[in-house]
Amino acid sequence: MLFSILLIFLPFFQAFVNALGPTDEIQDADPAQSGYLDNHNMHPATVGSAIFGILWKNNYGNNKEKWYAKPLVYTPPGGSQLVFIASSMNIIRTLDAVNGTLLNSRIIQPPFLQSDLGCTDIPDFIGIVGTPIIDPSTSIVYFFSKGYRNETSSGGVANGTLAQSTGQPKSVCVIRAYIHRYFLGGTVLQRPSLTMINGVVIGAFGGHCDLFNYTGMLVGVSTTPGVGVTSIYAMESSPGAPPVQTDFNVQEGGKAGIWQGGMGLATDGSRLFLATGNGEGHANGDVPASGRTPLSTLDEVVGNFGVSSFGKISLTDYFEPYEYVSMDAGDRDLGSGGVALLDPTVFFGTGVSRIAIVIGKNGKSYILNANNLGGFKQGPGGGGSIFAGPGSYPLEGASHPSVSYPTTSFSTESDLELIGFPTLCYKLGHDVQGAPLFTLFGQSQANSAGVVGIGIPTVTTYKGQAGTGILWVSDPNAGLKAYNAVPVNGILTPIALPPTGGLNKFQRPAFGNGRLYVSDTNGNVICLGSPVALPLQCSQPVDFGQVAIGSAGTQLVNCTAQIAITSINGCTTGDKTWQCLNSTLPQGPLPQGATFSFPVTWNLTQASINDAQNASFGHVLPGVTSTSLNIYTTNAVPKYSTIVPVSVSGTTVSKGPFLNIAPAEVDLGGIVVGSQAAYSGLSGTVIVSNIGAQVLNIIGTAWTPNISPDDGSPIYTNITNGSLGNGFSSTDIPKAGDTISSGGSVTVPLNFLSNITGAYSTFVEFWTDGGNRNVFITGSASNAPVANISVATIEGGWDFSNPVLMNFGNVLAGKTVTSYIRVCNSGGSALLITKSKPPIDTELLASNSGVDFHEGQVIDVNTCATGAVSIVAAPLGVNRLDHVVSDVWVLNVE
Repeated sequence: MLFSILLIFLPFFQAFVNALGPTDEIQDADPAQSGYLDNHNMHPATVGSAIFGILWKNNYGNNKEKWYAKPLVYTPPGGSQLVFIASSMNIIRTLDAVNGTLLNSRIIQPPFLQSDLGCTDIPDFIGIVGTPIIDPSTSIVYFFSKGYRNETSSGGVANGTLAQSTGQPKSVCVIRAYIHRYFLGGTVLQRPSLTMINGVVIGAFGGHCDLFNYTGMLVGVSTTPGVGVTSIYAMESSPGAPPVQTDFNVQEGGKAGIWQGGMGLATDGSRLFLATGNGEGHANGDVPASGRTPLSTLDEVVGNFGVSSFGKISLTDYFEPYEYVSMDAGDRDLGSGGVALLDPTVFFGTGVSRIAIVIGKNGKSYILNANNLGGFKQGPGGGGSIFAGPGSYPLEGASHPSVSYPTTSFSTESDLELIGFPTLCYKLGHDVQGAPLFTLFGQSQANSAGVVGIGIPTVTTYKGQAGTGILWVSDPNAGLKAYNAVPVNGILTPIALPPTGGLNKFQRPAFGNGRLYVSDTNGNVICLGSPVALPLQCSQPVDFGQVAIGSAGTQLVNCTAQIAITSINGCTTGDKTWQCLNSTLPQGPLPQGATFSFPVTWNLTQASINDAQNASFGHVLPGVTSTSLNIYTTNAVPKYSTIVPVSVSGTTVSKGPFLNIAPAEVDLGGIVVGSQAAYSGLSGTVIVSNIGAQVLNIIGTAWTPNISPDDGSPIYTNITNGSLGNGFSSTDIPKAGDTISSGGSVTVPLNFLSNITGAYSTFVEFWTDGGNRNVFITGSASNAPVANISVATIEGGWDFSNPVLMNFGNVLAGKTVTSYIRVCNSGGSALLITKSKPPIDTELLASNSGVDFHEGQVIDVNTCATGAVSIVAAPLGVNRLDHVVSDVWVLNVE
């Protein structure tokens, strides 16, 4: 049986004209994969209001049909906005973007069956998995479809739309490229979202559960009819890769798959960036190498690839972590998430004009110079990294500059790390040389799901306006979540959304005109948005401009009745510093077309630089601020909203210097005694900035172990030699006599080092003429985790024999017998399951696969986890005699 991967070209309309609507989304997020979108009319005042809800929710009659490929939103020539979806069953559909009406559908080919693989990462059907891309200049959509060669489609619809484009589908089946690697359609998975460069559609491929003789590859296919495949680039090749194997069942293809949790291939023009996973070739060994020199084994790398005008793909530059060999051995894929290229007009520093970020399974994220990735062991000490993450928000000036968001669960179809943790926000700063540094700025209070599938974060704004940023995260348990993009007092504040239920794994919402689209685990496609039926049309956003702390400003809101209104019932604001009075609103009914105005006041007269006990208003920081003003109505016409949200915003300014420290608390994490961190310590940063209008003067800095009033007056120790107390230190911290210019900042490096178990903390206080602030720094040290693995015995105990063997004995035909594996942690730190491949045979299987011992599961100190294994003995027949079944459960722990 031959397998095929087809690149399909389908036009929405037989018209070759540019037809891109201003709120369309024609690929996964943006080409650079920065995750920032400003063109979809999403405003937090609307999203967080009662008028934002589920507009429609469609199911197409088969709950096994899943949408791993993200929706696309497009406006064809002369038409209205539609949604394009492509499913795991190789069915494509177009829907009306407003009401979800099915417009057209087509079956591309019978999908590949999961049962032919033995890998359960994608259940049932494996058809279209990677997110397609639309070329707006031709109205043609491109995608890879997996199926069986020479088997025909059935039941397809082609009636003028979704018809086959000029030129036949391009079949990428069994190809032996010049680098002597095999590309076999049935054994590879096309998971990352597609990109298009120089008229070439580029797809990236990895394996299924690390099975078979696969090699990570890039495949370029020309959009010019009749040209076909322009280039295939293998991530592992001679001389460093394992010898070529002709048996595709032998796992010696070199691996280095491109997974990226479905995240797209990042591009900024003629080059693309990607991250790879575990591999078998280690050509660099332990010898430092420039990223500009050729490398034949691209496992655990961030790669920069050029695409020529003829579609040839070539390696330009790469970065490989110094510990890549141990990452391979421990299944710690660097490529568990993709590469994000941040906005170069905002995210830059001395010698770094474009920043690339990747987050991997080893618990690190790497900030890289996209124009010089760094090669292998080229940094001080042969390595080094800083925490940050894909997904960014480049607005809001000096008060909240440039933040990025890792969800701490970027992963692949088969690999996951750090699930069940908060979403984090990092802020851009610079060291004394001007090099970029990212500092933890805030996090969500709620953790993400404790299972595989957290999506890539996306940030939207309303027409690029500061103060309107919304951070969106898809969760396989909690569903779609939204936060105000800039943390308040270190917390990402949630925006209430209607519950969607658990979403499909590794989703990120697609956006249209004031609407977004996601898919859930039950095969539903869901649209969220706000109804257009508002009784009032009010001027917004209402911009107060700059208002100084200690003063107030007033603006008028102008409204027009779009229908007859029985009464205006009142108004409220989401922030008490903004005030509206019901007495200023119209009294009595309003006819259609009636206009009115009312004042809104932004009152900062009771706010002060420093917090005061029992104050009626909280701490106010200079910077962009916004909130929602709601007007409540009783309408004379049914089916119109009774709440009208109006956005108000302004910029708080301080006439003098103003000290700000972000974050207020820095947790440097835990050291495992005896590990590498126990010798070098754990690093972090804190940003000390002046967000006032005058130069800020540092009066003094000191540390103290406690500032609780219950313990009396704090005892401070001046900082003179970099020691911050209790194992914490800094090599560069502001001191008395230093100054920070208006709008300036200093990123302070922090380090924690201890080889004695325990919890540690310190408070570092800054005294300035722009206010006094402190930062709370914490860390811990503990012993390593210890895994003890055993199997259940028939007596009700546990067998700790090594090797671990589970023997079911004789099982009668037609009977099911279940036993258990147990993993206990008797060490001093949490134990992490980094890899889990359970048995999936029809008669011998993990009966709770995907839950028991799932990848990313954490086993706390002095606790155990169990996994069930069952024999499901099939009835014996004439041609089915007594037989032996056996399998393994592969478990890696750290």
